[in-house]
Amino acid sequence: MRATHIPLGKILKPAKTIKAGEHDYPLLSMTMRGGLVDPTTKFKKRVASDDTSAYKVVKRGQLVVGFPIDEGVLSFQKIFDAAIVSPAYGVWDVVDPEKVNPAYLEKFLKSPQAITYYLGKLRSTTARRRSLDRSSFLELPIPLPPLDEQKRIAGILDQADALRRLRTRALDKLGTLGQAIFHEMFGDPADNPKDFPRKKLLEIVRIIGGSQPAKKHFLYEDGPGRVRFIQTRDFRTDAYKTYVPEDLAKRPFSEDDVIIGRYGPPVFQIFQGLRGTYNVALMKAEPIGEITKDFIYYLLQEPKLHGYVVSNSERTAGQSGVNLDLLKEYPVYAPPIQLQEIFTERLQEVERLVSNTRQQNSRAEALFASLQHRAFRGEL
Repeated sequence: MRATHIPLGKILKPAKTIKAGEHDYPLLSMTMRGGLVDPTTKFKKRVASDDTSAYKVVKRGQLVVGFPIDEGVLSFQKIFDAAIVSPAYGVWDVVDPEKVNPAYLEKFLKSPQAITYYLGKLRSTTARRRSLDRSSFLELPIPLPPLDEQKRIAGILDQADALRRLRTRALDKLGTLGQAIFHEMFGDPADNPKDFPRKKLLEIVRIIGGSQPAKKHFLYEDGPGRVRFIQTRDFRTDAYKTYVPEDLAKRPFSEDDVIIGRYGPPVFQIFQGLRGTYNVALMKAEPIGEITKDFIYYLLQEPKLHGYVVSNSERTAGQSGVNLDLLKEYPVYAPPIQLQEIFTERLQEVERLVSNTRQQNSRAEALFASLQHRAFRGEL
C-alpha cells in the first residue's frame, strides 16, 4: 500500500522546554543502537554532571533527538513518566497521537531513507556535532499510512530488529569466550592454582620496541617496495594508512604477532591482526622458548596483570606509558607446551563459531535493511 507523504512538521511540534531545576528526576542517556536507556541499568552508574538543574524534562511518549542525527541518534521516551536528558537534546511532541504510531515514526526517522535526507541537509564540519536545522528537519517527508498499517509495519521491523540484536549479542558473548577458556585451563596467573612453573614475564616474553622513520619518508599509497607503517590508531580504524620504504621497515610483524600499545590513555592495549612495521608507541611481545603467541596474547589481557601495569604506568610530559622494568619483572607461569597447544585448538573452534555468527549477523543486517526499504516504500 502506497502511503501519503506529509512533512514531519505536520506530525511533530517542539515540546515546551521544562528544566529539571531542583527536582529529582531519573536520568536517561542516549545510545546509538538502544536509544534512550537508564544508565543505572545499562552502565551501572549515573552518567551526568553534578548539577542537572539545566537538564530537560522529557515525558513518556515524547521524542528526543540527539546528535549526530545522521547516525539515527533519536528515541521516544518509553521508560519513565518523566525523566531528564541532556540540555543539548531536542524534545518533541506528536501533534496527533491518534494518527501516529511512535514505534513506526521512530523506525522511519532512523531508516536509510531518512539518513540520506539528513546527510543532504547537515551543517557544521565538526564530526560529532553535525546538526540539522529545525526547518530542514520538519520538512522531511514522512510516508504515513493508516494507523493499523503503521502498527503492522512496526511489528515486522521489530521482529527483524530483534533477530539482528540477538546475533549481535551472540557475537559479543563469543568475543569473551577466549579469555574464559584461558582462565579455565590455566587459572589466575597471580594465584597459579595449578602450580605451573613460576617465571618472570621477561623469561617467557621478549619485548621489542618499534622504530620511528622521519616523517619525510612517509608515503600514503601502497606500492612496490613499500611496507605499511602501523601506529596505535591503525588497530581502531583502517581509514588512514601510512607506508615507508622497505629499507626503513626495521621492526616487521605479522597478523598473529602480539603487539602492545605502550602509551595512553588508555595505556597497555593488546593487539593482533595487522602486518607491517610499527612505531615507537608500540611493542612486539615475542614468545621465548616453549610459549605460544596465543598464550601470550591472553596472558597479557589478564585483569590483574593489566591492572598492575596500568596502575604503575609512568608519566612523561603529561603522557602515561608502560613501565617496562616493572612489566618484565611481573610474576607469571609457564604451562606445558602441550596444554598451550590444546588452548590454541579450542581458540580455533571459537573462531569458527565467530566466523559463522558474523555471517549470520550480516544476513540479519541485510534482511533488516531490505525490510526498511520495502516498508517505507509501501512494498511490505
